[in-house]
Amino acid sequence: MLNVGFIGAGGIARHHATRMAQLRNVRILAVSDMVPATAAQFAADFGVSRHFSDFRQMLKIDALDAVWICTPTFRHTTPATAAARAGKHIFCEKPIALNMHDANRIVEVCSAASVHLAIGFVRRFDKEWGQLLKIVKSGAIGRPLLWRFVADGKPENLWFRHQTKGGGPLMDGAIHNYDFALQMFGPVESVQASSMQLDNTSVGADTASVILNFESGDQHSLMWTWGLPMGTRTGSLNDVVGPSGCLQFGMTAPSAPKSFDAKRMGVFTLQRGNGKSRVYPYTKTDMFMIQLKHVVGCFEQDKSPMVTGEDGIAALRVALAVLKSGANRRTVKL
Repeated sequence: MLNVGFIGAGGIARHHATRMAQLRNVRILAVSDMVPATAAQFAADFGVSRHFSDFRQMLKIDALDAVWICTPTFRHTTPATAAARAGKHIFCEKPIALNMHDANRIVEVCSAASVHLAIGFVRRFDKEWGQLLKIVKSGAIGRPLLWRFVADGKPENLWFRHQTKGGGPLMDGAIHNYDFALQMFGPVESVQASSMQLDNTSVGADTASVILNFESGDQHSLMWTWGLPMGTRTGSLNDVVGPSGCLQFGMTAPSAPKSFDAKRMGVFTLQRGNGKSRVYPYTKTDMFMIQLKHVVGCFEQDKSPMVTGEDGIAALRVALAVLKSGANRRTVKL
């Protein structure tokens, strides 16, 4: 039985706790939040016996094995280093930090304390993204490749759009893209970006266009905005273009395989031109549950998780280069 404490009791903490409550080998022993009422409500909703407004008090519980850090990004470093020094394994939501100094400090303290650190790059555990990676690695689309991505949406909490708290969409949102692109294409050679601010309540850029150039010759282009009025949606784009065609998310072939069940399966479609296509089905899963089971199992067995602090640092390095390029509108080499 892994005894877990939550540091931060907001939306993402509840997202994890809901799944944690379904597992028999993990127990939420305590929760802390800077807002006492938030911690108390979390404790009541998930049957947690102890709640705190100061995570340092929670870390004194000897029976606590690990913590889930679900605070805003700018508040990751202090609880992460404190938890490591207290001998607790750590799951930290992404991004690992907002700057390299803090990210390196977290990893160094965890290493010195011999505790395991997992970062919440949940796409690594998703069947859909796993299928995409498999198709690319198989060479079915050829190389070099261009991954095109357009996203919108607007977090309700302002800290997400604050350059020194959440970092905006190019940090908090696109960090998933950077991590996945590193797995798919390898090291980034340079980045080019142009950013702007559409919403006057944002602190810093909330909208940008980005190009990541990889040493492999592949490229990732993304456009992301958190600057539109709340609830406004734009057109979307997510595909991979290569010498052998265009790999699209979803069923765009003239007909689906007889075995395809849209309720439990998803699919990629490779459009090859001249009416030719190929479909790649996969089974839909709950990537957050798969991630949770993996991390809990690693902590129980004292093993390093699949997504480590070093992975967090690698994605953060790309994010910081993108932010620098966006502000200066100049190419930044990594």
